[in-house]
Amino acid sequence: MNDIGRYRRFVGWDYSKGASLFITISTEPRRAGDYWKGVGNTALLDFDIPMVSLRVSMKVKNFEPVLAKMRSAVDKGWVVISGFISKGEREVFKMLAANKNAKFIRMRPSCIPNARFKPESTLVDAFREGRYLEIAKGNDEVDFSRNACLDLNDEIVAIATSGKGLAIHWREDGPHKIKEACG
Repeated sequence: MNDIGRYRRFVGWDYSKGASLFITISTEPRRAGDYWKGVGNTALLDFDIPMVSLRVSMKVKNFEPVLAKMRSAVDKGWVVISGFISKGEREVFKMLAANKNAKFIRMRPSCIPNARFKPESTLVDAFREGRYLEIAKGNDEVDFSRNACLDLNDEIVAIATSGKGLAIHWREDGPHKIKEACG
């Protein structure tokens, strides 16, 4: 028996036609932690990808300026990376999912909800078209606390600014640059 037969597959699908693949990388707990931390500092530098890390304060009530700025960024080829946690970030997420030109990454603080994860229906096309990537940091469910959120934001900033990117925190008085790429 060949090895491929033992992996879970969608029954009835002819994989010779092609398909979107969801890849899960599992390691012993924490074994790949040092590598993962280095991904933002090395792997992304190999690509000519301008990335913007976006945080939107929960105090922001008018999302139109944020949406306009992110639309402009994606029209110029920027990839938006965020946890898409606050209401403003979720509004940007919906706009990105609907924008056929947008490329975006959602980073989760812990494991993807279950082994048979299926993206929301609004994201299927974005996954299939290679416009959307979802990253879960680990195999364990993490209590979503303020500290977990801050850690997640720090990692997102590190990934975005490791190449040709920048990090923005949108507050009530507008955007504030947190950090810009070093190179």
